[in-house]
Amino acid sequence: MPKQIITQKTLQVALHELDNWSGKLTWNRYAEQLAKVLGEDTISRHTLISYKVLVEAFRERKASLKEAKNSDAPDITLEFAKKQIDMLEAKVRRLESQNEKLLEQFVRWQHNAYMMPKVDMKLLNQQLDKPLPQVNRR
Repeated sequence: MPKQIITQKTLQVALHELDNWSGKLTWNRYAEQLAKVLGEDTISRHTLISYKVLVEAFRERKASLKEAKNSDAPDITLEFAKKQIDMLEAKVRRLESQNEKLLEQFVRWQHNAYMMPKVDMKLLNQQLDKPLPQVNRR
């Protein structure tokens, strides 16, 4: 069984690397940088492309970098603040897009559950609103 490099934990690291990216962004450069950060020998771009979340975030970041390149400010004293703002704006755009998709998915699930025969919506709401069970890890 091949080693799974991108997990829930490393996915957040991969997205953070995209949010912090500056300069020319290519799949190969991104894969090399991510491999360094995750302590891997190599990560193929095909591995990264297989994750829809990464592909969407990559496209959005590449577009925002292209936009920023066209409107660069010559003031060097603001460079650090500009990088922080760019990173945060990229993160906000990615999270807003992700949130929108999750809301669409929720509405779709709600509609499909409502359309199912013999589904008691009151009972379903009661089951779905139950709190999570306590976990004792000691």
